[in-house]
Amino acid sequence: MTQQKATKMDKGFRLAVNTSIFDGYDLETALASIKKCGFNFFELAYNQGYVGNLNQDLFGVENGNNINKLKEKYQLSVLALGCTMDLSSDNFLEIFSPRLRFAQLIGAKYINVCTAKRENKDKMICNLKSLRPVLEETGCILCLENGGDYNFDAFITLEEGIELLNELGDDVYSINFDPGNMVTYDKNLDVVAQSIKSLDYVRYFHIKDVCITDEKFRFIPVEGRGLINYQEIIYGLKQRGIPCSFEIPLRIYRELDSTPRRFEKAAELAVIETTLIKSREYVETIPGNINFERE
Repeated sequence: MTQQKATKMDKGFRLAVNTSIFDGYDLETALASIKKCGFNFFELAYNQGYVGNLNQDLFGVENGNNINKLKEKYQLSVLALGCTMDLSSDNFLEIFSPRLRFAQLIGAKYINVCTAKRENKDKMICNLKSLRPVLEETGCILCLENGGDYNFDAFITLEEGIELLNELGDDVYSINFDPGNMVTYDKNLDVVAQSIKSLDYVRYFHIKDVCITDEKFRFIPVEGRGLINYQEIIYGLKQRGIPCSFEIPLRIYRELDSTPRRFEKAAELAVIETTLIKSREYVETIPGNINFERE
């Protein structure tokens, strides 16, 4: 497989907000807040186990039409759909195909998914190969995301992601790299080096930072005080015009063994908005040859 070189986007640096930060709020509240905080793009998070009230009906035409109306109301575009599930599941094609047709309906090209347990990797690859005709039909790109906990350890390091692309092809399959996930799975990995190298292969990228507080991994604003030095990473994303999202799931934390946990209460809206504004302002300070996308 040749390296999948990311090309500069026509309209500059497209930075979205992953709606997982609004877990516990209705979508209209989330989209209104995203616009208020200075963004024009979002990634819809329908990730199994990481957001509440997830059901198969969300991937239907009625919900898709509702999302399109909200997009128009708040003048937002959707870059990606996050719909992580166990990719080694039985009846995978039947379960996952509606997600791709839903993504096509709402205009989400990039489908971000974590993988499966390592022992189920072969079945996962068979499932993913069976999805190719639907990916080609819908025009979606399935972006495999490095796992942040032991439920999705079939892909942890960039090298493992490249091996998957070698098996699947890099036309309708790609990588969504997430440095924050890498830290919570194994903080001894060189996350910055892996992130920079990943830019030759990814079609999408998740930006989130992490700290250790009270023996827990907590997700925090991206402003230079966490475990990940984002300066060179964000510079590279800007130079290449790689679409990306702030994926800062404030309602989630991970134990030091990577076990994901969810707080009972949603984060306060004021905290969410402060987190997003601080993160956006930090990214805007990092130089690049193209401007932050605001059109």
